[in-house]
Amino acid sequence: MKDQAGKKSKPSFFETVRLGWRPYRRLYGYVKPYKWRFIFGLALGFLFGVVSGLLPLVLQKVTTTIFHGAAPNPADVARHSELLNTGGSVKSIVWMCLLIPAVMTVRSLVAFGNTYYMNWVSNRVVSDIRNELFAKIVNQSMGFFNKMRAGVLMSRITNDTIAMQAALTAVSSDAFKQPVSIIFALTVLLYMDWKFTVATLVLFPCCILPIQMFGKRARKAVQRQYEDMGQMVVTMQETFAGIRVIKSFAREDHQIKSFARSTMLQFRNAMRMIKAMEATGPLIETLAAIGVGMALLYVYIANLSAGRFLALIGGIFILYDPVKTLSKIHVVMQRSIAATVGVFGILDTEPEIQDAPDAQTLASSRGQLDLENVTFRYSGTNSDAVKDLSLQIDPGKTYALVGPSGAGKSTILSLILRLYDPTSGVIRIDGRDLRTLTQRSLREQIGLVTQDTFLFHDTIYNNILFGRPGATREEVYVAAQTAYAHQFIIKQPHGYDTVIGDKGMLLSGGQQQRLAIARAILKNAPILLLDEATSALDSESEKQIQLALQTLAAGKTVIAIAHRLSTILSADQIVAMDHGWIKEIGTHEELLDKSGYYRRLYDLQFNRGPEHKDPQPEELFEVVS
Repeated sequence: MKDQAGKKSKPSFFETVRLGWRPYRRLYGYVKPYKWRFIFGLALGFLFGVVSGLLPLVLQKVTTTIFHGAAPNPADVARHSELLNTGGSVKSIVWMCLLIPAVMTVRSLVAFGNTYYMNWVSNRVVSDIRNELFAKIVNQSMGFFNKMRAGVLMSRITNDTIAMQAALTAVSSDAFKQPVSIIFALTVLLYMDWKFTVATLVLFPCCILPIQMFGKRARKAVQRQYEDMGQMVVTMQETFAGIRVIKSFAREDHQIKSFARSTMLQFRNAMRMIKAMEATGPLIETLAAIGVGMALLYVYIANLSAGRFLALIGGIFILYDPVKTLSKIHVVMQRSIAATVGVFGILDTEPEIQDAPDAQTLASSRGQLDLENVTFRYSGTNSDAVKDLSLQIDPGKTYALVGPSGAGKSTILSLILRLYDPTSGVIRIDGRDLRTLTQRSLREQIGLVTQDTFLFHDTIYNNILFGRPGATREEVYVAAQTAYAHQFIIKQPHGYDTVIGDKGMLLSGGQQQRLAIARAILKNAPILLLDEATSALDSESEKQIQLALQTLAAGKTVIAIAHRLSTILSADQIVAMDHGWIKEIGTHEELLDKSGYYRRLYDLQFNRGPEHKDPQPEELFEVVS
């Protein structure tokens, strides 16, 4: 909404209700499995409102009995017949004194039940939404993660769902029980003395002005607070994820200052919100005190009894808390609406890559891959990553992808994994279009080892087992031995049960990659994708890993992004790429004999002139060391 000056105006209470109707209605759909607890909680809230509203009658009865005073004047009796009921036996006085504790006990118990059941339902609903939201995010395509910041997603799951919870507790409960309290209390007060009640209620419209004034400030502070909270989470996530880079560049102080700025903004906006929300309390209390003064004047003029006066004053103060609570509900609603819309926005985001309705399961694979006229462009870029690319990959052979950065090598691996779909063209496995298969069954046929090894903050055993969760412990040991990792593993403090820290930080780079290779070995997929899998290893370790990979690759299809000569020479076919095109395909000897594009890459990368002889296999590790 915009005013005449073109500035964005704040929505009114009714506008907020209108904006929140749809997201709230959808949110309450998650309550359905727990509807009886929810209804019971609301019923207890209703009972709380009834008991609170009837308290003035109880107060009047008790105080009239207790404050009986001296014998009443006949003239007063004529005007106030209740004076005839003053006094009573000691037993009746004791029971009357116990009436207020009994009513307050009932009021407290129903208040506890209302709070407990409403929070039980809201926490279960938030847990369900968090699980669904996390699953939705994890199942998104890679394009989604390319555009979204991890810190923002973390904030959605944590902070926004907490704000959503307020819609089920504060909004649902208070919007139901507080009006009940007000209606019953007003009805009782009007019954007891309508003149006093009407005169007192004149002050209520005065309470609306501070609520409106400070409500606008609170809404603005709430919006800024959530923006700053998201930025704070982003700063934390990026700092922890990039801690090695931060320490390498000695930028700890820079990150600390950046985080301190975000926390200070968070603090300032939180205090603005608190000040705006809580400032209404003293103002309303001041107006209530003025009302008490006016009430005392009315008591003197109307010559009310002490019992009735105390009951009326108690009833007025009973109205205070519901009015104060409802005065803040506007801000709470706006906060929860914004969070609810943000969460449902992600839940409504469909993955770019989805299984076809009639997608079939790929139970096994021979390892045959065919790329036909494949073109692909990443979202948000203005050039193709691969262009009209055709490549036939035969089963059981090793293909090395070589070329400069940006040639499209990693894109090919991503397309084979179906992390993306081609813009045009088709990729087939065993003659079947990847888009006709389920993603899960396709990826179960593919093993992957990347240059950027990722390990979980868990034990060595569980990190290897991640490759095939159903494997036995003996199979995990064999995979580690095949990857030449067993020896360094048993030297760890707790062997295979050693926790290796975040991303495996307690291990060396070479050890991390051996575990990643062991994980791929355990999976034993018919297709292996290696993104410079031996880049972090020393020459001796690389030689061992190459032997392990040769054993693993027997009868399997291997596609390796290669920057090292050892990987190139062991390949059956070398695919030389440049700017998304395939420039040349052939064996190492064939491509060198052509003295073309591959020969230039070869000479440039290994600093060899054309006059140098090619290395023999037994000389290989001397060349690259």
